[in-house]
Amino acid sequence: MNQEAKIIQAIAEHLGLSVEDLDRHASLREELNLGPIELNDLLSDLSRKFDVSFNQEEIENLKRIDDIIVLIEDNLLE
Repeated sequence: MNQEAKIIQAIAEHLGLSVEDLDRHASLREELNLGPIELNDLLSDLSRKFDVSFNQEEIENLKRIDDIIVLIEDNLLE
């Protein structure tokens, strides 16, 4: 399983969705109904699973599932 697939799997598990039900282009706030607290919980979970950290500026720019995937992949490269 490639890194992207692992990230998608982790997001789906956290949200209680199947990977097939998770649209990579889904809006975090409007379509997935993630408020600031839920988004923070998701990012904390992903941070532990992938051993990465996020700064506040990066978090504020997250709009879609794809943004989270790119953010984690970028952090893994550093």
